[in-house]
Amino acid sequence: MEIMPDSVWIITPGAYTEFDVATLGIKAKPNKVMEYSLSDIGRYLIQPGAVEVENQLVGCECDRAPTRSRRMRRALTRLFHGGPGGQSDTTVDKKTLLARNVVKIPTLKDRQLAGHVETLRGMLQPLDPVFKDIAALDIKKLIDIHGVCQDEAGHRTLLTLKGSLAAKKQYLLDALLKPVRTTLASVHIADGLYEMRAWRSNLFASQRRHRLVRFHVDGKFFACLLNANNRMAFWISDSRHLQRMILLQQAVDTSPALAEAFSQCLADAARPMRLMFNPNLEIDYTHNRIPQIYKDIFAHMEVDTELRRQVIRLLNHHQLGVSFSYVTQEGFGDPLPVTNVSVMHDVKALEPLRTDAPQLFAAVNQRATRSEAGNYYLLENIRGRSDEYGS
Repeated sequence: MEIMPDSVWIITPGAYTEFDVATLGIKAKPNKVMEYSLSDIGRYLIQPGAVEVENQLVGCECDRAPTRSRRMRRALTRLFHGGPGGQSDTTVDKKTLLARNVVKIPTLKDRQLAGHVETLRGMLQPLDPVFKDIAALDIKKLIDIHGVCQDEAGHRTLLTLKGSLAAKKQYLLDALLKPVRTTLASVHIADGLYEMRAWRSNLFASQRRHRLVRFHVDGKFFACLLNANNRMAFWISDSRHLQRMILLQQAVDTSPALAEAFSQCLADAARPMRLMFNPNLEIDYTHNRIPQIYKDIFAHMEVDTELRRQVIRLLNHHQLGVSFSYVTQEGFGDPLPVTNVSVMHDVKALEPLRTDAPQLFAAVNQRATRSEAGNYYLLENIRGRSDEYGS
């Protein structure tokens, strides 16, 4: 795979290598070893280490001990409805307090006006009712308090607070509606979901490659990123991380909009937020618009009504969504959250067409990129911005 200067890439196709896994402490000899090159983006996404990001503290979540009357009601419920007997009730009541008057500054062309609006926002923030709500909390009735943080795209996460309940309450009052630093155990924050905000464009060099080897021993998956001395930098425990890097490369190769979004982040015209892989996208094209790729095919081929319906039904299977959210800075004001969803479709969903409509199958198949993760092509690209929908 040839890497062009300043190009967006994630991972190269795997190739067989004679790498000696004994240098990694593996005594057994695998049948084959595959080698890949990762870009700085790919390395960031599979790294196992902790990262730090910045959020705005917008409220708190309180764990409250159940009141005596509620404990009695739950005990009666267990008694009359066959619940577990003789066990203490450890259920915790949760109460969430959030800022209600978070003001967003719209995109403005005038820097001075934007600065004036920012000053007004700072003056209004202490008047938010959430300050009184938190100040009125009775810590004697609480078990724990967690901060609630929000990023620029509106994603919320819980913040673990240290110290006594009184100290946690005071921290909330001092830091509320201010930026706080949050440490995440990994960039992989949920199944198929990756935190992108800790990645920095100034650390990206398109020509830099990171060697990665993968192999199987006794049916067990092993993958290791190598350092400059071809020694272990870190192990990759989950094969799905590697597969997703391959899928992301396919999406970047076939979706100009996704490649452009990454390019904007590399050029500091935008900042990345989150990357998500959704293997269960479930867009029902029998009730939605037909993707442009199939409109073009239907316009140039003789496709009867029944075959057209069959094709559209097949589009509902083997979908993969690659969602990349980022914020753009246009003019002055708060950044604008943007989400780009590349809807990828595996050609294997169209297998019935190989015999029923071979010409149509071939037309789609030639658009696909083949890899060990699947034979995918871009079905459509969906791009949205929150301000376009009034939110």
